Amino acid sequence: MNMSRLAKIRSVLVLVAAALLLELTTAVQYYSTRSAITEQINEMAQRDLSATNRTAEVKKIVEEAITLVLPEVERLTAAGEEDSLHKLLQQIVLDHPQLAGIDFAYRVGADSVRNGYFTFRNEETGGIADTTIGFDYTERTWYRTGLQGHGSWCEPYMSYYYEVLMSTFSRPVRNARGETVAVIGADVPMIELSSLAVQLYDNQQHSLIPVIILQIVGLLVLGFIMYRSILSARRLNAVKAEKEFINRELGIANRIQQAMLPTEKLEDGTIDIAGSLVPAKLVGGDFYDYLIRDGKLFFNIGDVCGKGMPAALVMSMTQAVFRTIAAKEDDPSRIVRDMNAMACRGNSTGMFATLFVGVLDLPSGKLVYSNAGHDRPYIVSGTGVRSLQAESNLPIGVMEDTEYRTQETQIAPGDMVLLYTDGLTEAMNAEHELFGQQRIVETARDNGDSPRNLLDSLSEAVAGFVDGAEQSDDLTMLAILYRGSAAESPAEK
Repeated sequence: MNMSRLAKIRSVLVLVAAALLLELTTAVQYYSTRSAITEQINEMAQRDLSATNRTAEVKKIVEEAITLVLPEVERLTAAGEEDSLHKLLQQIVLDHPQLAGIDFAYRVGADSVRNGYFTFRNEETGGIADTTIGFDYTERTWYRTGLQGHGSWCEPYMSYYYEVLMSTFSRPVRNARGETVAVIGADVPMIELSSLAVQLYDNQQHSLIPVIILQIVGLLVLGFIMYRSILSARRLNAVKAEKEFINRELGIANRIQQAMLPTEKLEDGTIDIAGSLVPAKLVGGDFYDYLIRDGKLFFNIGDVCGKGMPAALVMSMTQAVFRTIAAKEDDPSRIVRDMNAMACRGNSTGMFATLFVGVLDLPSGKLVYSNAGHDRPYIVSGTGVRSLQAESNLPIGVMEDTEYRTQETQIAPGDMVLLYTDGLTEAMNAEHELFGQQRIVETARDNGDSPRNLLDSLSEAVAGFVDGAEQSDDLTMLAILYRGSAAESPAEK
C-alpha cells in the first residue's frame, strides 16, 4: 500500500517537474524570440541609417567630382583636345571607386549624328577603358535632363553595360557662348538592396537555434507521459512560428508595397486617375503603375502568381522594368515583350505574372494596349459599361519568345477605363459565392462620375458582399477618366 502511494507521489512529482520544464521552455522561447526580434529591429534601423549616410556621402562625392572637373572638361572640349579629355575622364573614374563609369555624349543636332563614349572600370582587368556609346543615348533620361539645368540625378535604370540598376548625375558642358555642346554623366551602381533580405534571414535563423534545442529537450522529457500535451505544444509552436514569420515580413512588405505604387501627381488636365491596392496578406503580388511621356499616358496593372516575399520581389522587378522600358518605347506589345524577356531570364522558380499594358494618346483619345493573360478592363461611359476586347496572350515569365499582339480602340471624352485584378471578381463570401463580373458592371454603371468615387464604391460593394469573410486574394483596381484634349472648349466636348 505504501509502495503504491509512493509510486503515485513520484508520478505526481514527475508531472509537476514536467509541467515546470514545459513552462520554463515556453518562457525561454518567449524571451529568446523577443530578444531576436528586438535585435533585428535595431539592426534594421542601424542599416537604414547607415545606408542613408552612405547615399548622402556618395552623392556629395560624385557631385563635387563632376563640378570640379567641369571647367577643364569644357576647356578641352572647346579646344578639341580629345586625347586629353579621355585621360581626364579616365582619371576621374580611377580616383573615385564609387563610380562605375563616366558618360560623355555630344549634343545631337539637326544632322542627327550621335557621338559619345563611355569611360568605365573594367571588372576583369581592374583597369580603366573607353568605348563608344553603342545605343541611342538621346532616349536616356540622364542625357535629356543633362541638357538643361545645373546638374541632376535621374531615376534608376537598367545599365546597358552592366546587369545592375544605375543612377546618373549629369551636367551640361557649355562653350564660351554658354551654349550646351555635350552632357557629362557620372554613373553610380545601386548594389545595396539585395543584402538586407539575406541579413534578415541569417539573423532569424541564428535566433531560432536555442529555441529549437529547448523544444527538443522538452519533447524528450515529456514524451512518455504527456503525448497529447506535446501535440498541443507543437500546434502552439507552429502558430507562434507563423506569427514570427509574419512579423519578420512586415517591415519589408510595407516598404516594397509603398515603393512600387506611383506617387507623382499628374498635372495634365486631360485625365483623372486613381488606384487602389489592398493585399490579402502583409505581402502582395499585385501591382499597377502609370506615367506621362510625350503626350501619352503609359499605364499597367498585373498580378504575380503566388504570395509572400517571392511574389513581392517579382513585383518590384516587374515595376522597375516597366518604367525603364516605357521611358523609350511607345508600342505596348513591345513593352510587354521586353518585360516578358526580363521575367523569363533566370526564372528557375517558375513564377509568372498576368499583365495589361496600355498607352493612351492624350490629344486624340486613341488607346493602344496589349494583354498578357489578364482580366479584360471595362470602359465606363454615359451610355453604359462595356468590356474592352483584349486578346488574352500568355502571361509574362512563361515562355521567353512569346509574341504579343497590339490592339487599339477609341476613347471618347468622359469615358473611364477600369482595370482590376482577379481579387475583385473572385472575392468570396461565407457561402463561397464570387463577387463576379455582373456586380462590377452594376456598381460601375451607377458610380462612374469620377475614378476615386468608382473605386470607393467598388470597395464598399465588395466589403458588403463578403460581409467579414477572410480576403483570399489581393484586390487591386486602377481607374482612368479621359476628359479630352485640354485645348477643346466645353462646347466642343
